[in-house]
Amino acid sequence: MNGMLPVSTFSTSSRPSAEPGRAEVEAALAEMSAPERLRLFWRTQEIAIARSWALVDRSGLQKERGGVELVIRSRYPEWSDAEVQRLLDAICEREDPSAWLDRLRQRANEIADRLARR
Repeated sequence: MNGMLPVSTFSTSSRPSAEPGRAEVEAALAEMSAPERLRLFWRTQEIAIARSWALVDRSGLQKERGGVELVIRSRYPEWSDAEVQRLLDAICEREDPSAWLDRLRQRANEIADRLARR
């Protein structure tokens, strides 16, 4: 075949095509045991925590509420402004944003320390 994809691989429907690589990821997950999937889940959560703190730390934002909003927007980019605002308001109603960010920083540092010891 001269390096080109056959015409039959191109979709002419208006439906969005499947996300590239999704089938491979789903197949790999299906082959994992339940404990392996759980470990992967918690590992991705730790990565998200560490990345979230790094984003806030590098942002230079002076207001804590802005840091919380930055984390929400980075974790949920598909959310509307109203959805982000609802979660931000709920967090800030429950506790001071500086305490929330401090907990995020502490958890990110714990993760970094544990990984450094490996």
